[in-house]
Amino acid sequence: MKITKGILRQIIREEIKDVKNSLLTEAFQSDTLRKLSAGRINRDFFSATAGKYGIQWDKVEDHQIERLRTPKKKGISFAVAGKNIEYLRSKTRQSSYYDSSRIYVGITKGRLIAVVKDGKPLHMGSNYRAPEVGTAGEIDSYSRTMVGLDAFGYRSLKSIQGIDGLMWYHLDLSKSAEYMGALEVGKLRKAARYGASKFTTPEEFSKQQKERYSKAVKAMKNDPKRIKKEVTKATKHLDKMMKEVLDAKSPTMKKHLKRLSKEYGRDVFDNKLFSAASNIAGRSEDLFRVYADYLREANDSRRKWSGPTRNMEWLDSYAATVVDSTRNILKLKAHTFVN
Repeated sequence: MKITKGILRQIIREEIKDVKNSLLTEAFQSDTLRKLSAGRINRDFFSATAGKYGIQWDKVEDHQIERLRTPKKKGISFAVAGKNIEYLRSKTRQSSYYDSSRIYVGITKGRLIAVVKDGKPLHMGSNYRAPEVGTAGEIDSYSRTMVGLDAFGYRSLKSIQGIDGLMWYHLDLSKSAEYMGALEVGKLRKAARYGASKFTTPEEFSKQQKERYSKAVKAMKNDPKRIKKEVTKATKHLDKMMKEVLDAKSPTMKKHLKRLSKEYGRDVFDNKLFSAASNIAGRSEDLFRVYADYLREANDSRRKWSGPTRNMEWLDSYAATVVDSTRNILKLKAHTFVN
């Protein structure tokens, strides 16, 4: 027989499926769980229930699984066919022209019929992240399938119990059980993955801390009333420094005048005064430029956007620039421009 690419792909897919199944069953200590996993159960069922209910399936032993005739009200129970069942009673409304009181199901002995948690059958679904497990009300109807038989009319505990020859395998889910703890393990793994992805060294951690702090401070500074108040204070301070420089009558300015006039002459001092006035005017121009940018972005953000968006991050940056500028201006002294 000639081996084509299509046949080769099929062989590879089958081998991968066998490896996945063998890895899953080899992880169980319990022979009962190995048999249940072979009974047409979704291969994602055990990982999904471990994540949601905290069951560490690899730690469950046979003596911890009870074999019952009926399921208990609490815990998780597996319903397994105790014999071959070809037909079940139909639950659909019958037509006056066509009547069929039975449906073919072809159930073989040992096949999983249903998994029940706290009296409610479990269903599997999927979203864009990972497989989901839960009761019918917890899973989206568009992707929901009942774990097990999933036949119309047999999706409630009462109807499932009406099937002859079922065997029930029950597992207690109380927190004190030795095999309960997958939720904590999952949290630790998640934390480990977060650490590995966000920072690998103390320096990286410190960098992340500074970035988060910087964002928080920028958001805190984005207060229009506070910014207006800070700009007003900075403006008054600039006016005060400009008056002090041009008048040159304050004790500090007279001291500089005496020193510079003695060393270089009065002209040098006058030149420094005009240079200082120019620098103060430049500070004022820069302040109102960044303040105008902030007001423009604030108006655009209120008009176009609502809620936390990328634009709000930019607005926080504009606000931080204005506040930092006002704080730097308030630290200035007039005589520093003349030195």
